Amino acid sequence: KPWVKTSLAPGSKVVIDYLEKELSYENYIPMKDRGIDLISVKKNNFYYIQVKTSKFQKGSYFWFDLILEKMIYSKNTIYIFNCFVNERRTFMGKKRNLLVIPSNDIKNWINKKQIHITAKKKSSGNGTNKAIRFFVYPDFKNKKWIYKGNSKIKEKLIDLTKYWNNKKVFKS
Repeated sequence: KPWVKTSLAPGSKVVIDYLEKELSYENYIPMKDRGIDLISVKKNNFYYIQVKTSKFQKGSYFWFDLILEKMIYSKNTIYIFNCFVNERRTFMGKKRNLLVIPSNDIKNWINKKQIHITAKKKSSGNGTNKAIRFFVYPDFKNKKWIYKGNSKIKEKLIDLTKYWNNKKVFKS
């Protein structure tokens, strides 16, 4: 069910600043929550933005959950993963660390079984949802971002470096 939004997703301010200040997009917040946090518009281009934020976990990775039934796949839907680090730190020379990934790329990884789908308890406590546990590891030595997924099933690594602070997804 759609719910009326009373606040923004954690990390949305960082994403809004990125879209407005670096890419000159206007951002709108939909009143009803249907899996989209922002609508970004510039000229005749528009994007639906889903924001996910994670702090650096145990000093080695970022962790995001994506609920499959809430995901939207279209050429205009973009998932922005905000890899939050303390303001005094930089990661590989950058203060802002956003992985900007088109939803269709995620869909392709699912279809090719490159990423693992798991069961996650619903927040209500009743039943489960199919979800992607999205683990992102920074490789400081090689300055790369890697999706590792579930180590128990030997998933392939996915190099996410091309999505790091990726502006190319957005048309000018």
